[in-house]
Amino acid sequence: MKPLEIHCRNRVMYAKISVRDRGSGRRDYVLTGKDGISLYVFTKEKGHWKCTLGYLDEDIKEAVVNALIIRFDKTICDIFYYKGERKLVEVREKQGNLWHIYVNLHYVATISYDKFTKRFEYNLEDETGVVTDDHIRKYIGKIGTGEISWYKVDR
Repeated sequence: MKPLEIHCRNRVMYAKISVRDRGSGRRDYVLTGKDGISLYVFTKEKGHWKCTLGYLDEDIKEAVVNALIIRFDKTICDIFYYKGERKLVEVREKQGNLWHIYVNLHYVATISYDKFTKRFEYNLEDETGVVTDDHIRKYIGKIGTGEISWYKVDR
């Protein structure tokens, strides 16, 4: 398996990774340290990632979790930090050229595509200010390039 690319402390680190299936949809992600001996086990349970074995500094642990999310969590299309808290953005496609945007599983916006005018429109309902118009335009760009999928029937 391809090594996990981890961005932390203004550099890029690579860790050997293996995945162990524990059944019932649970998996352990085992990282091997650069010494080839140290093991770090990360697990995703009930939507939350945590380090279940091994000690890492908090910033490295967060960087590993970000790398695991980017690599293995296919529903997450963006990660950013707001007031020191990680925000995971999920864009869920719906039928009828419609997408709902969720941040940390909370609904914040809708994007729609009008097939007659061939334009995207959006309705941002986030009053907290976490998601901005720039974020929405970024996700519209990803939809336009196919990074975020469309329902093929309606297109």
